[in-house]
Amino acid sequence: AGYNYYGQLGDGTTTQRTNPVQVTNGDGSGLSGVIGIFARNENTVFLESNGTVWATGSNGSGQLGDGTTTNRSNPVQVTNADGSVFSGVVGISSGGNYTVYLKSDGQTWAAGNNDKGQLGDGTLTQRNNPVQVVAPTSSAEAFGKTYLKAISAGQNHTVYLKSDGTVWAAGNNGNGRLGDGTTTNRSNPVQVTNG
Repeated sequence: AGYNYYGQLGDGTTTQRTNPVQVTNGDGSGLSGVIGIFARNENTVFLESNGTVWATGSNGSGQLGDGTTTNRSNPVQVTNADGSVFSGVVGISSGGNYTVYLKSDGQTWAAGNNDKGQLGDGTLTQRNNPVQVVAPTSSAEAFGKTYLKAISAGQNHTVYLKSDGTVWAAGNNGNGRLGDGTTTNRSNPVQVTNG
């Protein structure tokens, strides 16, 4: 229920709803097997029990991860750049026009707006399909040593919790929000420090 201007309710319409409506696929069947949902701003992301991801709503920055920038009023499946199904996902988080995915192998991927480096792939390039998060060469070994346990996407920055208890962050570093002792935006994850 609620605001549905971009189709973020996933019922095949852009009609505001004051009562709950069922999320449906393009063929009208109900979306099923969902074990996780993340709604933010103008889109909704659904994690299915088989590790695949579906998304609906605003897609102007490619944040739905389906390879397009077309808004969707029914959920579309997140795909790899080659069109194959993106799978193995165990966690999702959605930020300001981008989505982050945690995979069962402990790796993180992201799609959508990347103007502050929030996707963590070392670029400022918008991605319409998920790309893997990578640490800069100087930190790659430390970032890659242990698995990621949790992810959280903010408006323009992403925070990563690793299984060794360390915290890393990428993206907009205005006011020092990445916690690395600087105010420099980071397009790769940097470790949060104690000062």
